[in-house]
Amino acid sequence: MKNLLYLLLCFSLLGACKVKQEQTIDLKIMSYNIRHGKGLDTILDLSRAAAIIKNQAPDLCGLQEVDHFIKRSDSVDQTGYLARETKMKGTFGKFMAYQNGEYGMATLSAKPLTSTKILQLPDGKYEPRTSIVHEVALAKDCTIVFANVHFDWISGKEGSANRLNQAKALVAYIDSLQKATIITGDFNCTPDSPTMQYFAEQGFVFVEKGADNLSFQGEETSEIDHLIYRNSDLVKFKSKSIQLLDEPIGSDHRPLVVELEVTF
Repeated sequence: MKNLLYLLLCFSLLGACKVKQEQTIDLKIMSYNIRHGKGLDTILDLSRAAAIIKNQAPDLCGLQEVDHFIKRSDSVDQTGYLARETKMKGTFGKFMAYQNGEYGMATLSAKPLTSTKILQLPDGKYEPRTSIVHEVALAKDCTIVFANVHFDWISGKEGSANRLNQAKALVAYIDSLQKATIITGDFNCTPDSPTMQYFAEQGFVFVEKGADNLSFQGEETSEIDHLIYRNSDLVKFKSKSIQLLDEPIGSDHRPLVVELEVTF
């Protein structure tokens, strides 16, 4: 009788302590410096950026050089316009006041956001800087951090120091959230820079683009738009594909599209 009771108790405990089954989902991330809709042909046409984003249908999209009711771009709420056109949730992050409006960056999300922080970063030489940091619910048991960046753009040692300081401020905040993290955007530095080396030291994985890696297509082409990620104990990322879209007119940057496998 005692043996029977013991077996029944064991089965009861096993039923109550079900082992969590590992799940895997795909996640599509996009980053695009839209240059407030002004193309290399000097034409202001935000619909071109909207069409590119809509065609790619990312789950999360980081946008840089976004105008908010600024005269040079016809006083339009560019974040609101792109959110409506793509049927995503838009979030604008202000850098500074400009031409009776605001200049900064934006994110678009097709996934539920559980928190949003417009994080003030150390200023660049000529412009302030922020990062939009979201906590994003990918599934019932999977929440990640998604950060959009546009670091200082000036060259030389001063610019390098500014970008590194901005990266350190961002990582300090991300560390406090204690979640798996994706950072994307216009880092304004190449993979071998001190800023990118710092991210690697902090456990971030750099998603390599391969031979076709020149994301900036201005007078001097360079690789400055990136996606990096850092796993947690509960959530793991794995790169499935990465590409820079061949869009030579809509902006001086090419859109970056990365597909990740997320295991949790």
